[in-house]
Amino acid sequence: MLDPIVIPQALPIKKVEGYRMPESHEHLLSWDFVSAEMEPARHYWLNTVTARHEPHVVPVWGIWYQNRIHFEGSMKTAWAHNLVRNPHVAVHLPDGARVVIIEGSARIIQDDELTEREWLDLDTTFQNKYQVPQGSPYWCVEPKKVLAWDGEDLQTMTRWVFR
Repeated sequence: MLDPIVIPQALPIKKVEGYRMPESHEHLLSWDFVSAEMEPARHYWLNTVTARHEPHVVPVWGIWYQNRIHFEGSMKTAWAHNLVRNPHVAVHLPDGARVVIIEGSARIIQDDELTEREWLDLDTTFQNKYQVPQGSPYWCVEPKKVLAWDGEDLQTMTRWVFR
């Protein structure tokens, strides 16, 4: 079993002069917003860094499972090569108004980290979501920071910092 993710306290984003950002906890989002946006998403934008320190961005298929993004793909892809070399990653949804951005470290889940039942749940959830006969989201992102907001006026900008 993967270690459970402990959700930290929601915090206001660091204020940037000239932007209408929250200055108190009054309009902050709950973690439920993050889960509600991540779970049904069809595509997730995966941001990695190449060996030349250049950004590489690609949409991937994945699932939201136990408060983590899980995704899969060929180890021959550029993003997989990038993650093996440098696991730092950002994942975000395509929507620019209902935003979730996850920064963290990607890693391959080892076979013995999950029970047979957990692997079956993970694989079945992925296969049913994408209507494919096979596929296993064996990569996951361990979050370090999550940013989210609901609306273009930025009043709900919220951050969670994981330890």
